[in-house]
Amino acid sequence: MATAGPKRHFAVSKLCWGSLLLLVGSLLLSFPLRAQKPADAPRMLRRLRTLSTDTNRVRLLDSLCYALRASNPVTALPYGEQAVSLARRLGDERGLIRALNSLGSCYTDLSDGPHALALFDQALKRARRLNDSGGLMRNYISMGAVHHERNDTVLTWRNYRQALALIGKPGVTVTMETMLYGNLSSLYFYLERFPQALRYTYKALALARSSGDRLGEALYLANLGTYYLETENYPEAEKLLREALQITRDIKHPRYEAGNLELLAIAFKFQGKLDQAIAYNLQALRLARQANSLERVLDAYHGLSENAVAQGNYRQAYQWQQRYLDLNDTLNSRQRLNTLTALQTRYETLDKERQIRMLTRNDQQQRLHNQQLWVAVALLLLGLTAAGLFYWQLRRSRTALALNHAALTKATTELRQLTASKDRLYAIIAHDLRGPVTSFAGVTELIDFYVRQKDEEGLRRLPQLVRQSAQSLNGLLDNLLGWAVSQTGELAMHPEKLSVGLLFAEMAALYQSTTEAKQVTLSAACPPGLSVVADQNMIRTILRNLVGNAIKFTPLGGEVQMQASADDQWVTFRISDTGPGLSPEQVAALLTSDGLPPTDALSGPRGGTGLGMVLCRAFVERHQGQLTIESTPGQGAAVVVQLPAAG
Repeated sequence: MATAGPKRHFAVSKLCWGSLLLLVGSLLLSFPLRAQKPADAPRMLRRLRTLSTDTNRVRLLDSLCYALRASNPVTALPYGEQAVSLARRLGDERGLIRALNSLGSCYTDLSDGPHALALFDQALKRARRLNDSGGLMRNYISMGAVHHERNDTVLTWRNYRQALALIGKPGVTVTMETMLYGNLSSLYFYLERFPQALRYTYKALALARSSGDRLGEALYLANLGTYYLETENYPEAEKLLREALQITRDIKHPRYEAGNLELLAIAFKFQGKLDQAIAYNLQALRLARQANSLERVLDAYHGLSENAVAQGNYRQAYQWQQRYLDLNDTLNSRQRLNTLTALQTRYETLDKERQIRMLTRNDQQQRLHNQQLWVAVALLLLGLTAAGLFYWQLRRSRTALALNHAALTKATTELRQLTASKDRLYAIIAHDLRGPVTSFAGVTELIDFYVRQKDEEGLRRLPQLVRQSAQSLNGLLDNLLGWAVSQTGELAMHPEKLSVGLLFAEMAALYQSTTEAKQVTLSAACPPGLSVVADQNMIRTILRNLVGNAIKFTPLGGEVQMQASADDQWVTFRISDTGPGLSPEQVAALLTSDGLPPTDALSGPRGGTGLGMVLCRAFVERHQGQLTIESTPGQGAAVVVQLPAAG
């Protein structure tokens, strides 16, 4: 790696690999394994009208799905579902393998990874029965890519290793081999194992060149260029990125051309050539708009904002950042809408009952697994306690009875405190898990009822109920996990300079649906360019808990404010609400310094488990900061957090 100082190295890594992932992330699953393009769709649609119900229709429906999925996966879904259904009815196993792969790719593009993996697994089992090496290769690559996107590197490598064993088998094409090597290079770059990453990148590049795959050649040249950006070898990086840029211009692929322009802009920025960097950002923005690639437009806005900051043009940087935030919100909303549409399409297919039975069976298996896990944890705790007592007894001295008596008294007191803390934690889990789990059980009954009544309007309302219960359950589990890890003393902290404005914007986006449902106004105010030095996971947990609590206890029509200010040493966050407020006893209970607060102290209009506040206090203390609560019963409450300011 480079020999530059730690701060410079960190900034280069974050920007370079972030830009690379934006450029190549979509190719993990959308790399062209077939020749179909969106432009072929009208011709295939005309042909579809004349085809009879046979295996040729299965292949045409599958080709339509594959051609449309990259540009419009929602439109592609119905054709993929029809292809799967028809292939099952005709017993066309090879057609079914292809259709399941295409449909799984659609759901991957719509961020429905679990369902995509289920479809790929079905195709994988059929490919094994038919001894179809090409089908197996496609499925291992696709499943490995989905696990990579979900940051599960163990399962990613397991699938890629099985794919590597198929190289040279009949039915495995050069395109598949190229895609596998490219995905392996991305995996090793992500793991920062650079020698292996470079080896597979050069393999993929050589295969792309030998097979005439110009787009693949451009992709892997850009990959190498990004590596040399990371190692601060800017001349070599610029040379490779220019080669990649020229190829994308030659093959007239504006989306990837825009991505290469963005990478070159980063190279110029690190060399201090800000005017050239901004010029390339603007070229990328123009190309991205022409190609209607909103993700590349978003990249251009981000690059222009950062380069404007580097020039000291903060007004222009703010304008570009505002465009970035507005477009990012639009993309997030479109993604959520596409995901909901995909869910609706899935439940409108002929195999709706099979999907519901599968989900029910998986839920039962998960519950059994959770029960087994609790039993294992209980046995482990008992074993550790017994081992501790045995070890303590071995160290007893017969000549120090008085000292042993004092030690025994102290151990008894600590055990009682641990038991009380455990009882409170179990009470928290039983109380907070009951609501979401009961909601999930109610939703399954509603699904059964609406299916029997054929009530489509009722089914459309269910995703919102499931989402609310899942968000509640996810928030509780995040707090429980964070509290448990913080108690072990093994929670690592990685402070970095973070934008307060971006953190507030993230909180506003996270709780947008909740505030709209409760008719609560959530506002944010902080000086432009304000930054804080903090661990990004911890500060997000702090803000998420404080804002979530404020919204939870604010009545309909109320207001929650996020404010931030700074002096030379500290950034002060203030999260206030117009709820019922806290009594002095509740404030004292929440600010206690030893473990979980007693549950009876948290009753009343602001009652709750107190676990989120314990976690916030622990994380603030890790930053050498301070947390205080200001409240008067009936007049709302405000939580004030002080964290170190960015130098």
